[in-house]
This record gives sequence, structure tokens and C-alpha cells, in this order.
Amino acid sequence: MRALSYVIAGPVVYGGLGWVGDHFLGTQSLLPLGAVLGIALSVYMIVKRYGVAR
Repeated sequence: MRALSYVIAGPVVYGGLGWVGDHFLGTQSLLPLGAVLGIALSVYMIVKRYGVAR
């Protein structure tokens, strides 16, 4: 369940930050960038915490 929460929370949090940045800066690229960054960071945290399956 923790790994699933990382996968869900990463894109939601960083995508949300990207959406806020897009809203205030008037851009359109921070939301997708934040979501991709959130996915990458969540995968990194899962691998760091639980290791690689062998």
C-alpha cells in the first residue's frame, strides 16, 4: 500500500505544483513537467526504500 501511495502522491503533488506555477506564470508546460517529475521521483523512492526485486 505504501508503494501505491508513492505512485499516486508523486504525480498529484508535483503536478499540482506545476498547475499552480502555470496559473501564476501564464505558461502551459509546468503541469506535465511536474507530473513526469513526480512519477520519476516516486519510482526512485520506491526503489530506494524497497530495493530492486531479484
